[in-house]
Amino acid sequence: MFSELATKHAEACRFCWMCRHLCPIGLVTGKEANTPRGKGLLVSMYERGFDMDSNMAEIMYECLLCYSCVDDCKTGFEPPIFIREGRTEAVINDLVPPYVQRVIDAIAKTGNMFGRPHGEKWRGLGEEIKDLPENAEVLLYVGNTAAFETPHIARAVMSLLKKAGISFTVLKDEPGTGIELGDLIGFVEEVRAMAKVCADAINRTGAETVVVLDSYDAVCLKHEYPRWGCELEAEVVTATSFLAQLVKAGKLEFNKSGTTVTYHDGARLARNLYEHESARELLAAVGAKLEEMFLNRNLAKDCGNELVSRYHPELMHATAKARWVEAQQTGASVLITACPQSYSVLSRVKPESMELKDIFELLNEHVAL
Repeated sequence: MFSELATKHAEACRFCWMCRHLCPIGLVTGKEANTPRGKGLLVSMYERGFDMDSNMAEIMYECLLCYSCVDDCKTGFEPPIFIREGRTEAVINDLVPPYVQRVIDAIAKTGNMFGRPHGEKWRGLGEEIKDLPENAEVLLYVGNTAAFETPHIARAVMSLLKKAGISFTVLKDEPGTGIELGDLIGFVEEVRAMAKVCADAINRTGAETVVVLDSYDAVCLKHEYPRWGCELEAEVVTATSFLAQLVKAGKLEFNKSGTTVTYHDGARLARNLYEHESARELLAAVGAKLEEMFLNRNLAKDCGNELVSRYHPELMHATAKARWVEAQQTGASVLITACPQSYSVLSRVKPESMELKDIFELLNEHVAL
């Protein structure tokens, strides 16, 4: 059974078409079931006695949880509430699609969606972390995507922190925040247990500030942990906002690049955290000329994420290609990202005519030494 809150939101959304033009999955598939309204209808049917079947379960996983629908809703309804609970119901009814179940099993076994042994997490960053202190006022939380898939991004952030004179450390046995599992099975007790392990590990460091590289982890640490009773003793900030503060404080200066770029606002950075200006301030600091995409800031269309790419790569290729089209329309030659998951997904379908670069890479290349 869905919660009273989820049912209330589903009942409202099933009558409404107002956000269907914003759903990136609905736009690339053309399926009404992939819109928030369509999913609301399915939840309403289930609550009225229809059995959940494998098709309904699959549809619940055809969603990026990108919050485009939430941001545009003038009446305050949130489809992700009933979509996450729909995934919980799929687990309860043993209807999780096999391709999704493989990712859930990988997280249960290894702690990450890639299914890679936890001991390999720092393989690509061994040189960067070997001389870090055990404890420091600043803790850099790297996250699974940057550690396993895009270590060059984490490497650039660490380089920038060192050049700014910041004493920082990482968790040598960094646990996941729980957001990967939470997005797959809902915010249930197993997810809170993972969060408790992570919160305790962070608190044991005694750090005063946690700088979070992956926006998905940042949203979880900032928004969900307090709701779950996993209180953090440190202030949680995104890597983009922390670097922007360092620039304002005069701890980092850059040689001007003069490159014309466009910038992709990652979904959770833009709509869950409402952080739009930090990355733009950093681009201005490095002298990049910014050509905005038509849909930007909280209106930005999501390109997809690494989690959904693990079980539905075709959908992610489609959403990423759609975002590349919008980037090309700006006339810029470089697309800049500020989240490892956005970079990872976009890199797989990059058109030959454009360059993809993470913002921390760009900054690190132009630091004035």
